[in-house]
Amino acid sequence: MPTDHTQPHTHSLEEALEGLWSAKERGKEHLAAIQEMTKVTLGPDLVAELIGQALVTAQGDRLLLTPSGEDAARQIIRRHRLAERLLHDILHMSVEATEESACEFEHMLADQVTESICTLLGHPRECPHGSPIPEGRCCREARQSVESLVVPLTRLAAGEEGKVAYLSSASPSRLHKLMAFGIAPGMRVKVHQHYPTMVIQCEHTQLAMEEEIARDIHVWREGKASAPQDKR
Repeated sequence: MPTDHTQPHTHSLEEALEGLWSAKERGKEHLAAIQEMTKVTLGPDLVAELIGQALVTAQGDRLLLTPSGEDAARQIIRRHRLAERLLHDILHMSVEATEESACEFEHMLADQVTESICTLLGHPRECPHGSPIPEGRCCREARQSVESLVVPLTRLAAGEEGKVAYLSSASPSRLHKLMAFGIAPGMRVKVHQHYPTMVIQCEHTQLAMEEEIARDIHVWREGKASAPQDKR
């Protein structure tokens, strides 16, 4: 499909593909249900364009993504949800405010920039709303390089310090434990030890926690990459 994200027609195609992917995640393939998931009107012309570009097939009132359409939709959804993570975790926008901005952001991100953002964020698995982020090549390669500005707290050696960038876990119970510890983005942490249990200094409080829980704390690694400076 076209790659020029500045053209309105391409924008409509991408919005339609995004809606199709979101509807499929919810097990909905009928046109009326898909229309509820997209911001553009799925009129006859747009549907015909999607079919003409071999991005979808129509079976009665059902629209199905073709393999090429699914691949294109996956990339759009990946850009959108990574943009949400970037806006929420790094720019500290509210979860609600990220949606509209991410919709515009996703159409401007090139593949290379998307991969860099994913690496920057430590390859997050979910967007701020809890929806899965399709993995990219950088995730599959588990790339860890000097470009990775944010790493799990467990990658800091004893004596290393960092600043909390964001918390991310597929387990609600682990997130509740982290919140109970009072850990939040922007706080400075220092690792004292890893074994027999992980002990960290968070601001003026010393905490002991399981390494599995500490892995859900993602930090700007000081000394390896520059963390944002406090405006004080």
